[in-house]
Amino acid sequence: MTSEETKVITNGEISEEITYGKLLETTYPLLARFRELCPGTYKHSQALASMIEGVSLSLDLDTEMLKLAATYHDIGKTFNPKYFAENQLEDEDNHDDLDPKISYEIITRHVSDSVAILVNESNFPRKVIEIISQHHGQNVLKYFFKKSGKDVEDFFRYKTTKPTCIESAILMICDTVEAMSRSHVQAGKFEPVKVIETTINGLINDGQLDEVFMKLGDLKKVKTALGKELEGTYQKRVDYDEVAKELKE
Repeated sequence: MTSEETKVITNGEISEEITYGKLLETTYPLLARFRELCPGTYKHSQALASMIEGVSLSLDLDTEMLKLAATYHDIGKTFNPKYFAENQLEDEDNHDDLDPKISYEIITRHVSDSVAILVNESNFPRKVIEIISQHHGQNVLKYFFKKSGKDVEDFFRYKTTKPTCIESAILMICDTVEAMSRSHVQAGKFEPVKVIETTINGLINDGQLDEVFMKLGDLKKVKTALGKELEGTYQKRVDYDEVAKELKE
């Protein structure tokens, strides 16, 4: 489905009231509010939408649907924007004086908050909401787990559904790669191949992609596409042969 088409799925039925393209317009009220309340998260979502476009094209997936999922995947952060690092000032951290378990509750609820906002948005595609609801799966919030210093790792896992379709898996992979790349660039230690490999291998080893059927050839395409996207964004040459080689190891 492209942005030019007029049909979207609404509550399982076909509606002609709104298009994917309309929901992606910067002037769309919900998106404009997102940009105003969460400028840092909004920038991340726009970068993710750009990244996911190239990846989805390499797999012949519905590009517009995945761009829509990427654009709105973190909209739930509008409820508590200052508790997310990308919306904080350089020396600001609202979690400094909080128990890590409280921080965990604040951070992880953004997924259910996103779902709640979008479910109540007239005509927002239900398939996209499902994809968004799975983009963290049961990943561990490692920073707060380490900060706690004593609690079991499983407490700090998201309690959401693991990806059950390739679209959710791609959103999870790209979301992690985008955030990790940005963090590494800021720290001056950005190695694109390492970011891609660490992300995908980590998700596989942690069982986050167990419910999704993906061929090795698909993973190779994902890694190559991500390499091209990172090269285009950060102007750092990515050795695609190295990506392919590490996939086999």
